[in-house]
Amino acid sequence: MPYQTEREAHGIYQKFWGDLLPPALFDSLKAIPETPDFPSLRYIIKDYREVRIFDIGVKTLLEGLALNMHWKHINPHIVVAVITTDPEIIDVCRTALTYPFDAYPRKVFSTLEDARAWIAGFEKK
Repeated sequence: MPYQTEREAHGIYQKFWGDLLPPALFDSLKAIPETPDFPSLRYIIKDYREVRIFDIGVKTLLEGLALNMHWKHINPHIVVAVITTDPEIIDVCRTALTYPFDAYPRKVFSTLEDARAWIAGFEKK
């Protein structure tokens, strides 16, 4: 699979690479609520900087957002940071975020440092 999930102190860091197709994206999404401490997670970082081919359309992202709506009943405190510099990925993410049913605060960043700084602002609240 073209991704790795790492558990951090208060969240999850997922790094993706190579060719990203819908089955791998859904596998990565389903892995998150399966962690025993899902109710205490505070953030998810999705790092797409090493993705070569992003074959994920808005429909697939919207299905993922719908899963998040379901999981928000278990943990409403998560924020999601997406890291990429790829214009195609940025465009797909921004298009998906125009739909009103995203369960978690979400933002796109170009660096891991900026993503972590944004997350830290939520952890202080």
